[in-house]
Amino acid sequence: MGGMTIWTLVLFIHLLAIAAWLGGMLFLGAVVVPSVRAHGGLRASRPLVTAVARRFGVIGGLAWVVILVTGLLMVQHRGGFDAISGTDYGRKIMEKLGLLVLAGVAVLVHSLWQGPRLRRAEEAGDEAAVARWRRMRGVLDTIVLLATLAALYLGASLSM
Repeated sequence: MGGMTIWTLVLFIHLLAIAAWLGGMLFLGAVVVPSVRAHGGLRASRPLVTAVARRFGVIGGLAWVVILVTGLLMVQHRGGFDAISGTDYGRKIMEKLGLLVLAGVAVLVHSLWQGPRLRRAEEAGDEAAVARWRRMRGVLDTIVLLATLAALYLGASLSM
């Protein structure tokens, strides 16, 4: 085995950021939210859920940027987009990039538009609006998770 190169380090940082991004989402969805629901519900624990989500938002946002930057660095290392265009590798990279952007946009829509409207509907006691904004949250969460898993699968297929 050869020694560690800068590109091994870039790949390691890329994978670490993916672990933070995906792991954080899974932790929130599979541990935090069900635990809160079991102990008083989301409304009763809104300050805690909001604080946890905002904290992860910072970590997740940084991880998303690191994934993007390290991915682009690795493309540049392979000669740039011109060098990989028309190849299976290039197609997968472009698909991964599209999925990463899709996930990022869905997170922004959730954080800046849907989430605040859900909180306002809850505060106003508008059950119909709450139900509508919760359905939208489910759609956005599903988009983020599926886009992330698809991008991860494509990344795994690059090494085969």
